[in-house]
Amino acid sequence: MKAVVLHAHGNADALHYVEDWPIPEINDDEVLVRVHATSINRIDIVVRDGYPGIPAKLPHIPGGDIAGVVARCGSSAKHFKEGDRVLSWPIVVPADELDNPDAFLSERWQYFGLHRPGSYAEYVAVPESSLLSIPDTVSFEDAACLPISGLTAYHALYDVAKLKAGQSFLLWGASGGFGTLALQLAKSTGATIIATAGNEEKAAVLRSLGADHVFNHYTDDVGAAVRALFPAGVDCVLDYVGPKTFPTSFALLRKGGKMLLCGMLTGREVTLNIQLTYLRHLSLHGLYLGRKSELAELVDLVATGKVHTHIHKVLPLSMAAEGQRLLDSGEVIGKVVLTIDA
Repeated sequence: MKAVVLHAHGNADALHYVEDWPIPEINDDEVLVRVHATSINRIDIVVRDGYPGIPAKLPHIPGGDIAGVVARCGSSAKHFKEGDRVLSWPIVVPADELDNPDAFLSERWQYFGLHRPGSYAEYVAVPESSLLSIPDTVSFEDAACLPISGLTAYHALYDVAKLKAGQSFLLWGASGGFGTLALQLAKSTGATIIATAGNEEKAAVLRSLGADHVFNHYTDDVGAAVRALFPAGVDCVLDYVGPKTFPTSFALLRKGGKMLLCGMLTGREVTLNIQLTYLRHLSLHGLYLGRKSELAELVDLVATGKVHTHIHKVLPLSMAAEGQRLLDSGEVIGKVVLTIDA
């Protein structure tokens, strides 16, 4: 089968496109998914470089967004049939934990593209319990934008932050695949949205998606600008940048505010003032991904036109390395999608 394989950690040149990789075998409870589209996420680049503390077994196929059709079903897989359009929850949890609403927090969780072979391939073996249907009104390309970026945004805003009308919300670097979805989800709550972008082209897109205030994180003093709008601070900040923005994010939270942390683009460690945290009743929430049911709800929002993906570019799987370089360049608005032809 066609696949992009990582034999050793390194830059984008470490990604090798092949057309003779073995098609995976499936267990009785698994489904073989013929992948039609996947998308590139920041975690793919982190895995390529070497994910801190979680070694990937090399050679390795990256990618966590799986959108395609059922090619074959294991003997005990009963809920899908060959030809069904499917999307995979990017998490696999043990069968004995599936009934737990918080199964995504399992200590035994596995993630496609890190613990398991991923979606930069023509076929992926997926437990049937991780699959959900894609409505005919949602393209494979749009569906492929949702499992990682979209689910993380949905869980962060609707379940963790519980953002609501009248609140203020700040999102750094909102022009990427994650940010463009998070902005729309936040706007749907009725909150006031403050976003940052690196240039005017990106800022214009964010305004079109509903951002109330947009600042340039390279040329504007974001902290001063937000304080001018909200002297007491904002209700919620979503920060996936890390140490570079954490001090400003922390300082901008109003008393009782929440900070959502779901990334480490500029490093893994920050200095935290414990005294100011408790004196201001601040809440810091680390998070990643979310429940399978939340992914299904997000798919419905896309199917009904309430949320739209923003796809910057569609490339063939053979150009995965170029796609990662493009994401690394900082020029992407929305998602870079990879497609796999038969």
